Amino acid sequence: MSEKSTSTSLPLPSIGSYKIHKKSSNKPKIFLGILFILATLVNFGPSLKSINPLNKNDNDLISFEETENWLNKFDFEDLQDWSKCPKQPKPLFPNSTWNLTEEEKKKLVATYSKAVQIPTQSFDDNGEPNEDPRWEPFFDFQNWLKDTFPLAHETAKIEYINTLGILATFEGSDPSLKPLLLMAHYDVVPAPKDTYDRWTHPPFSGYNDGTYIWGRGAGDDKPLLVAQWESITNLLENGFKPRRTIILSHGNDEEEVFARRGQGHIAPFLEKRYGKDGLLMVIDEGSGTVDDFYGAPFAIPGMGEKGYMDIIISVGTAGGHSSVPPKHSGIGITSEVVLALENNPFPTKLTPASPFLTSLQCAFAHSPDLPKKYSKLLSSEGPNSYPELANIISQESLSRKALVGTTTAVDVINGGSKVNSLPEQVNTLVNFRIDFTESINSTKNHINKLANKIAKENNLNYFGFENKEKEELGGKYLSIDIMGLSLEPAPRTPAHGGVWDLFAGTVKAVIPGPNGEERIVTPFASTGNTDCKMYYNLTKNIYRFMGSSASSGFAAHTVDEKFAIEGYFQIIKWVHAIIQNADAYSGEE
Repeated sequence: MSEKSTSTSLPLPSIGSYKIHKKSSNKPKIFLGILFILATLVNFGPSLKSINPLNKNDNDLISFEETENWLNKFDFEDLQDWSKCPKQPKPLFPNSTWNLTEEEKKKLVATYSKAVQIPTQSFDDNGEPNEDPRWEPFFDFQNWLKDTFPLAHETAKIEYINTLGILATFEGSDPSLKPLLLMAHYDVVPAPKDTYDRWTHPPFSGYNDGTYIWGRGAGDDKPLLVAQWESITNLLENGFKPRRTIILSHGNDEEEVFARRGQGHIAPFLEKRYGKDGLLMVIDEGSGTVDDFYGAPFAIPGMGEKGYMDIIISVGTAGGHSSVPPKHSGIGITSEVVLALENNPFPTKLTPASPFLTSLQCAFAHSPDLPKKYSKLLSSEGPNSYPELANIISQESLSRKALVGTTTAVDVINGGSKVNSLPEQVNTLVNFRIDFTESINSTKNHINKLANKIAKENNLNYFGFENKEKEELGGKYLSIDIMGLSLEPAPRTPAHGGVWDLFAGTVKAVIPGPNGEERIVTPFASTGNTDCKMYYNLTKNIYRFMGSSASSGFAAHTVDEKFAIEGYFQIIKWVHAIIQNADAYSGEE
């Protein structure tokens, strides 16, 4: 039921209450009208000016200052390689293909559905595994995995790292070969109970409607995990004996913001075992395939990801009774900081440091429908920067805008305790995804410049990233500190050499375009972060790639998450092939 209107607009005067005198002069009315307009401008001129965006004072904006030369971070030859589409290898077909029967498909889908039914929800405030009961479904999942894939568990060396991290090592016959590591996480974001009535099918039902599997984790990330176990099991059943060690690694807290108890422990454990650069390749969740990338079929593995930083903004003020308020309360000052961050954004950028530029160069070379304005700017701008193209892309959509610069997201704000009492402390959490050309330090510098200005204007002491205890700050302060683990932008995965040919060649063989058309494989940018951020010391060859169509999944992290069954079958086909091809690979490592 819609609520009754609470509009306080005054009723318009009735037309019938006015008499029309045809012979009367209009001049008095015009004169009065002019006086009214002049009075309005005199009394309300500043207000009208302030709401007109065209009259915004640009001097109030604080632009981002380049405090470091990003070109110095990269090798000149790398930048040259990244600014053009990589050489496309020939398709690399595996020794065997798993042609699924209808009976096998039914069994595979039932297993996948069961995985979704186990509510492995991870929370940012989880306690220890053997103390917090919310971890109990994770033990259930481990037991289910053991019961469902007995051959794989009998063949592999199974280790539970830090209790809940799962590590399955299928030892190869040649220990001189670097292992292949396949990742997936088995935790899912929580499905709040107050949203259950909005789900078409319950969030942990694993409902199969014949086209999709529904439920939390149906797309992020259980289809990849189950596909890995199904694929290795099928290979083992058909006599596969690995020459190269194959490792399955499953973290339990990828969806947690601050905890690093899963892959945060597994990766260092593996580094001790195999040494720095000890792995051939890491493949984790990520993007997939697109049949119409400006008119051509593409595979867009994430081969770089933006940096990550969370901050907490704390404003401390004297508080007091609401009947005697200051010009700005702590909430008001916090609002100024929030507006400063949002109104003074980081610049849009598109450079060879971004894999997104490489994907556009591949579209320029292979896609018939790339917009002419893109083609023109790819030819006329560069080689180090494409500012006009970046600006055009940033205006197309929020998802595109996120690819061309550091983003700022104000996510949580808390302050005040009672409506007649001024707040004494206000805390705000802000997330930044750092552009490929920037750094944690350059991001902090921009924040400091904005926040320090506001602190001075409000007579507050400013503490920028000084990690001081609250009792050290005094009663009036503006403090900003980093929360949790920050990350620099990821190292770029090479798009040349033997491992690239292995990866891209397998994609081309197993996932061709419609009607057998060649699928172009290109580096792509990831705006989010996955667990593979823990593996930068172990290999330079990190691919964030699901192996399914990018359109297979829907509503990850929200109501009605679901994933296409055909997409799941494609993941199985992909994993089945890459295990074989990596095992047969004898090139550079």
